[in-house]
Amino acid sequence: MATMSFREFKLTNSSLRHLELCYFDTKFFPIITVEGFNSLEHLDLSGISSDITIGMGRIPHLIHLKTLILKETNLYNLLQTNTTAFKFCPNIMILDISHNYIWNIKTLGQLDNLRLLNLSHNLLDNVPMVVTKFENIAELDLSHNQFTTIGKKTLDWIDTQRKKLGTFKLYLNDNPFICSCSTTAFLRWIFTTKVKLDNNGNYSCWVAIDSRNHINYTRNIAEDFHNYFVNCDPIVWIKLGISLLVSVLSSLICITLLYNFRWRIIFFFFRNLRRFAEKGLDLTFDYDVYVSYSDDCVGFVKEVQQKIENEWGFKICIEDRDFIVGESIATERATSINKCRHIVFVVSPSTAENEWSRFEIERAKYEKFSQNLQKIVVITKDIALDNIPVEFSIIWKDVLLIQWPVEKDEVQMAWQKLRLWFF
Repeated sequence: MATMSFREFKLTNSSLRHLELCYFDTKFFPIITVEGFNSLEHLDLSGISSDITIGMGRIPHLIHLKTLILKETNLYNLLQTNTTAFKFCPNIMILDISHNYIWNIKTLGQLDNLRLLNLSHNLLDNVPMVVTKFENIAELDLSHNQFTTIGKKTLDWIDTQRKKLGTFKLYLNDNPFICSCSTTAFLRWIFTTKVKLDNNGNYSCWVAIDSRNHINYTRNIAEDFHNYFVNCDPIVWIKLGISLLVSVLSSLICITLLYNFRWRIIFFFFRNLRRFAEKGLDLTFDYDVYVSYSDDCVGFVKEVQQKIENEWGFKICIEDRDFIVGESIATERATSINKCRHIVFVVSPSTAENEWSRFEIERAKYEKFSQNLQKIVVITKDIALDNIPVEFSIIWKDVLLIQWPVEKDEVQMAWQKLRLWFF
């Protein structure tokens, strides 16, 4: 990474069209000034914190700028506080803000000519409303995020854009999609839309229907759609149940029992194979999951314990039950985290005031960097993302985030997502 020492970059009656000031190791960004006319159309400021570039107003008004690239610029902080960050480039057509750990966007300003928006490699689990306000977008990259499905309003907007502009490209690869009864509208849309999709619309997804929990691909789901989702239609299910009730009741009971135990057998072999692989790498764990929480989440943690241990068959480590009495609290926490395969942080309003929570975050950083800890899951409970402790910022790229919902259907999907991550 290069260093930067000059304090001003002046363009005087310049015909320069393409400017890249990327990946400079600097805490001070030079002021860019323009005298006379300028023809700058492409600007790349990747790898430099946006707080010291567009956040401090060091970029002049560039009316001819068409392409702006801001990869790996810690843009997530700026977007939460600055509503005029892109005011200097009102006519851009291409905006790349990938690799920025963005989980929400309040506004991007008035970018009426924007045609391509790259939001890949971020932490989005739904399409920000601000994106659907742009009337000229014809290409949207949402790959490598945290989407489990795409909502109906967003799909309708995409179809409207395609009809209005004649074309639309959408990139969705490498998202943790879920194929279930609640996502059938999205799956049907993938099969029928005229929008140009990456991978030809063939994405991996977690099939979460009845006891058939496994990874499959949307193309395979499309070929056998009726059999996968027959139970989602109550009328079809009632007709099928009535027609088979008398003749195959005993067989149905046997099949149901087999299916109920089938996934347990699969998970049993999977866990043993994983432990065998870990043994070959000299990795041993006494617990599957360590749960960090504050006093205001004890009730929720009991629910998590019930789910993880009694239903999923994992072994969980929690302070109130598993810590050895009389030992140093710090030592117990550090040792317990070291003995766990994964860690779950239940972040609540009192977490920021809990000194031990900060200790556990720091310990998780150490274990993650030492490659002992496999996954870090953060569950937010009754707290806004803006209020999450800043100590998480260093490991955001390794964090799997769940904003715990209120609606029953969304809660079920959150449980499914958590279970998927543990495998």
